[in-house]
Amino acid sequence: MMTAQDRKRQERQARRRRIQDAARPVFVERGFARASIEQIAKQAQLSVGAIYLYFQSKEDLYVSILETSLQDLDANLAEVRQGDARGRLAAAWTRLSGWVEAEPEMARALAMTSQPGLRAQLTEDVTAGIGSAITRLREHLGACVADGIHAGAFRSVSPAEVADLLWTAFIGSLAADGATGNFSLPAAQRATLFACVEAGLRAAEAAYVHRAAA
Repeated sequence: MMTAQDRKRQERQARRRRIQDAARPVFVERGFARASIEQIAKQAQLSVGAIYLYFQSKEDLYVSILETSLQDLDANLAEVRQGDARGRLAAAWTRLSGWVEAEPEMARALAMTSQPGLRAQLTEDVTAGIGSAITRLREHLGACVADGIHAGAFRSVSPAEVADLLWTAFIGSLAADGATGNFSLPAAQRATLFACVEAGLRAAEAAYVHRAAA
């Protein structure tokens, strides 16, 4: 039987989702800088004060919307591990790059998570949710590296360290995308970034083929 506390929790979650659903099209259409809490409140048919009962800042609301998108990306990367072990890491990177193209505003939100001082603008719930989602994505990358090592495609390295390197490169590419828009700089070349990392990993495969042919 549902208790009064359970009912209250469900109602709070439903109100949060309502605000997030209203905020997403506003952020997508106007971008973070030009979107306002007033516009979002109007879209949600709530008062500005009601928005702040659930999110402590515009940054908090913006980043909170990212969590659902990252959960979808998490499921997408999980599918990659059903394919050929030798190609899983490349497939995972392709899915990451595809997500950026499909969800450009969420990619900008992800880039924002690396900004100094952002933590003070976020609630504990949002911080924990985004942190967990990012951790799962990095674990997928590490698992794909480990799969490649076990299949003989990659040399013996630390999967976690390679995953950290790839994630750092990915986040850096998102920051570069922002600079491209602001200052007309060259676009980030995510495919080239990955190719450089993969070339180093595949040194073992080349050595294995050479030994087999000898």
